[in-house]
Amino acid sequence: MWRVYGLLLIVTLIAGLTPMAARLATHELPPLSIPLVRFGTAGVLLAVTVKLLRLGRPIPRGHWPLLVGLGFLCVPVNQIGFLIGIKKANASHAGIAYALVPVLVYWISILLRRSTLTLRLSLASVLAFTGAAVVDLSTAGPTTATAASLRDFLIGDVLLFSAAVSWSLFVVLSQPLVRELGAVLTLSCVFLIGTVWQAPLMLADWRWFDLAAFDVSQVTWRGWAGLAFLTLVTAYVNYLLWYIVTARFDVTRSAVVTNAHFLVTVLVEAAFFGQRLNAWVFVGSAVLLSGIVLATREATPLPEEE
Repeated sequence: MWRVYGLLLIVTLIAGLTPMAARLATHELPPLSIPLVRFGTAGVLLAVTVKLLRLGRPIPRGHWPLLVGLGFLCVPVNQIGFLIGIKKANASHAGIAYALVPVLVYWISILLRRSTLTLRLSLASVLAFTGAAVVDLSTAGPTTATAASLRDFLIGDVLLFSAAVSWSLFVVLSQPLVRELGAVLTLSCVFLIGTVWQAPLMLADWRWFDLAAFDVSQVTWRGWAGLAFLTLVTAYVNYLLWYIVTARFDVTRSAVVTNAHFLVTVLVEAAFFGQRLNAWVFVGSAVLLSGIVLATREATPLPEEE
């Protein structure tokens, strides 16, 4: 069990740095083109991992429609909301949107009859959301380095909320495949299928949007570093760790625990982007941590993968 909590800590730290990496990448690279490179590369790396570790197995024909749908949900839908949203808003606004994920995952699981309604987990989700909302709202204003219009921030918030919804659906709907096929094989298929879904959007980007006027020579090391982090660390290492954890541990409790990633985002944004902190950050953090403790107490792990 302690190994699972250790993996959750690593997932939380990487997830907290992901919005910052996305800000760096989308500041210099076309947002609609990033997912194709990001998930195409990660999908190939996962496919190589499947081969090297001999994790491949026949995929029943009936699973392919779900895999195709998950690929669409994971890459075009989620990444349009996340990358364009974070370009218009900021890292703190991404934290606000993803603070809703534990509640969304919990209630989606209940609606699909994959989780049981309990007072303890309901209260834990409310506390986690409330604490995250207080912290993120108290640090959500634009900084001097990332000032944007109110209209852009509102559009960014809507897009980031859509990303949180699509991510929550993806987490819940993918669990049966992860348990049956394994995390690595499932992610490899989803990422590669999602890359195919993203290709027409990249062509549209080249024809009508940012890619048409893109000059690769103008990209600095910050842009490349952001893309590398999103691709190698988040889309390959962290997504893999996340599904290994959720294959062994209740998905709702895992989502509540990793929601603490917003603390990493807020602290990094304060240190490097001039985001101001105030007393509400500490109040919200205390509320969130109480939700995490309540959610993880006496948690029962799921059976390990075969």
